Amino acid sequence: MGKINSRNKRFTKIEINLSNLENNIRVLKSHLNQLKTNIMAVVKSNAYGHGMVDVSKHLVECGINILGVALIEDGIRLRKSGLKVPIYILGEQPVETVKDALKYDFILGINSYEKALATSKLCEKFAKKLTVNIKIDTGMNRIGINFRKAVEEIEKIILLPGLKIEGIFTHFSCANDKDEAYTMLQWGRFKEILSQLENKNINFKLKHCANSAAFLRYKDMHLDMVRLGISIYGVSPFMDDSEKWLAPDVVEIIKSLKPVLSLKSKISFVKDVANGECISYGAAFKTARPSVIATVPVGYADGYTRLFSNKANVIIEGEYAPVVGNVTMDQIMVDVTDIADKKTVTQGTEVILIGNCANKKITADYLADLAGTISYEILCMLKDTIPRIYIN
Repeated sequence: MGKINSRNKRFTKIEINLSNLENNIRVLKSHLNQLKTNIMAVVKSNAYGHGMVDVSKHLVECGINILGVALIEDGIRLRKSGLKVPIYILGEQPVETVKDALKYDFILGINSYEKALATSKLCEKFAKKLTVNIKIDTGMNRIGINFRKAVEEIEKIILLPGLKIEGIFTHFSCANDKDEAYTMLQWGRFKEILSQLENKNINFKLKHCANSAAFLRYKDMHLDMVRLGISIYGVSPFMDDSEKWLAPDVVEIIKSLKPVLSLKSKISFVKDVANGECISYGAAFKTARPSVIATVPVGYADGYTRLFSNKANVIIEGEYAPVVGNVTMDQIMVDVTDIADKKTVTQGTEVILIGNCANKKITADYLADLAGTISYEILCMLKDTIPRIYIN
C-alpha cells in the first residue's frame, strides 16, 4: 500500500496520498493555456512539508520534468536520490556553491550583475558554462535585479563568458489578492522589460512569472513555464472568500484539487478529570463539568503550534473534539467527554489533526485562520520528526 520514510515509529504520522497528488497534476495540466508550457513543481521547504525526495520522485513519474527548490543543498539531495530532471535553484546562494551547481547540473537564478560576474569567473576557472535564469524584481523587493535597471544589467550579463543564459523571470507578490492592481503593475513592468530586450535582439528560451495564484487566474501569464507549489499539494492559494470574486472556471479547478497531506495520531492516554480541574501548563483551561480528557502525542516540537491552544479541533470517531489547555512540546490534551458518552475512546483510538473523516474535515486553511497565518506555513512547519507514509 505504501512505505514509511522514518527512522522511528510513533503514534503520530503524516500520510501523503499519492493518488490525490496525481489527481492534482491532471487537474492543473488541464488548465494550461498551451500544451507547450512547462510545469515546474516547486518542492522547496521539504515539498511544503510533504517530503521532498519521495514527492519529487512521484511527480516525475506523473510526467513533471522540472523541479524547483530554494537551496542548493536540496538540489543535491534530489540528485543523490537518482533524479536527473532539470532542477532550478530559486533562492540566492553563496557564490562558492557554483562548483556544486556545475557538478550536479543545476540551473541557478541570477539576481544581480555582481553575482553574475562572480559566477562567470568561477565557471571560467572550472572551464565550464553554467545555465542560469535572470530574475527581475518587478515589485516584491526581495531578490532580483530592480526593474528600473534590468535592461542595462542584462546587456552586460549576456556578455559574460561563463554563463549560458536560458531564461528570465519574475515573481508576483499579490496574485492571490482580490485587488488585481499590483499584480497588473508587476506584469506590465515585466512585459515592458521583455519588449525592450526584444527590440535589442535579446531573447530568452524561457520566460516565466506565474505562481499558483497567477497560473489559476491569468492564462496570458503562463508564458513558457509556470511555477506551481501549493496548488500541487491540493491547497488553494486564495483566501476562503475567493469563490465570491474568482472566475467560475477557476473556482471549479480549485474545487477539483484534493489535499495530499493528512496529519494523524492516536490517543496515548485517557483519564477522567473532575469538575473545576485545570489542564496543561499555565492552567489555561478549567473543566466546567466532569470530563474525559485524552492525551495525544504531538506538540509544538512537531510543528503543531502553541497558537492552537484552546482553539483547534481534532476529529475522533467521526466527531470534532476541542484541544484544551496549552499545546505542549510533544503532547496535546483533547476533551472527548461528549464522544466518550457515545463511543469507546481508549489508547490507540485514531485522531485526525489535518484531514477528513466522513463529513468532517480539518484543513490547513482552518488551522491557519486560528493561528493568524497562511496554509503554507502550517504545512511547512511540520517537522521531519513525524514519519511520512506514502499511500495510494
